[in-house]
Amino acid sequence: MGKHALQGLLYWVLIQGGWAIPLDNHLKKRDFFAEESLVVTDAYYPLLRTPPSRESLKVSRLQDGLQLRQTNSGTAPLRPIPKQTQYLMSVGIGNKTWSMIPDTGSADTWLMSSSFQCLDRSHKQQNQSACNFGPSFPGTFPGGRIDEHLNISYGGGDTLYGEMGYADITIAGITVPKQQMSLVTSANIRGNGIFSGILGLGMRGLTSSYTGSDPSTDDPANAKEYAPIVETMTKKIAPLFSVAMSRDEGRSFISFGGVPPNVTTGEFATTPMRQISVNGGPKRWMYYGLMPDNMRAGNTTTNQTWAKPAGMLVDTGTTLTYFPADVAQTINSLFVPPAEYGGTGIFAVRCDAVPPKVEIGIGGKAIPMHPSVAANVGLSILGNSFLQELLVVFDVSDKKQMKFAQRTDNSTSQ
Repeated sequence: MGKHALQGLLYWVLIQGGWAIPLDNHLKKRDFFAEESLVVTDAYYPLLRTPPSRESLKVSRLQDGLQLRQTNSGTAPLRPIPKQTQYLMSVGIGNKTWSMIPDTGSADTWLMSSSFQCLDRSHKQQNQSACNFGPSFPGTFPGGRIDEHLNISYGGGDTLYGEMGYADITIAGITVPKQQMSLVTSANIRGNGIFSGILGLGMRGLTSSYTGSDPSTDDPANAKEYAPIVETMTKKIAPLFSVAMSRDEGRSFISFGGVPPNVTTGEFATTPMRQISVNGGPKRWMYYGLMPDNMRAGNTTTNQTWAKPAGMLVDTGTTLTYFPADVAQTINSLFVPPAEYGGTGIFAVRCDAVPPKVEIGIGGKAIPMHPSVAANVGLSILGNSFLQELLVVFDVSDKKQMKFAQRTDNSTSQ
């Protein structure tokens, strides 16, 4: 029986029984957006799911080796890694739109210049095709070039260098005028043949701009901070954005100034962002860091709680979720049969493996993690494998807080 038909029947029974109780007060779902002072915005854009680039290559090599051993032993194949993805959005720069990665783990926005040099790991020049990027940006900055340059290294060892300048950037229908960005002129980073750059959604302390034109003199301690797009966009909209990722096609969105339509959630868990200190320097607003309450993995017979890691970063630009070695090993040991470690920081499991229940305590609530690969590195990162089927709100106002809620709109993924 449909919900509305059931409501009508119950309401009729209550009236006939002599109770004049407004039934809607009993059956109406709580409006968690309103409770959190969040508004539904038209400034949203769908996210496209694509296979990741370098990270997928690294995992694929591991997977191939483990699949061979599993096949020789006659057991089930490994859980397929390609379900792990990157998410892309369309961004207007110049007179075109570009496929870019919305990345909360970096603050610099950049596109590959049409004249960029593609480098290998030893910084020897290769054909541009080896870098496997989507379309590159022709010409120079629409808003003019400035005497600064981008020099950045990502966690996986990718590095890039580029010129700095200004351009109007349009995201989800909102145009941010004269935003500082970079056109990359040399890089050893590898793409997936689709995306053309990164939309940096991190905070000011994470920008990587330097004066002059000699990269050999660059030192992170001397980086020149500038206003990233999450700061400049607040001149037009409320100072927050939200991300709703999903394994299901057509259910992933990013929104600015509010939350996207067609997404419903349960109750929110709210946690403050943490300022980060790098190499003993002053604490700054950089990454979206949080302090988890605890971490639980297991079932009724095996249950462990970790008071660490001391902090975790929420990173939409990272495919997997990374834990400290002891935490990753414990989680992966609880798969039935246990996950196998390939020596490259990544665990992999059989397709028929039974996953443990994993929960991360955030803001006093237990946020479940979907079964996935838990990697083992020094950094602690909540990547896309954790963020899927959640709505995450990044409030960059003076509140500096994040909100997490489980999605309750329909999902076909397990």
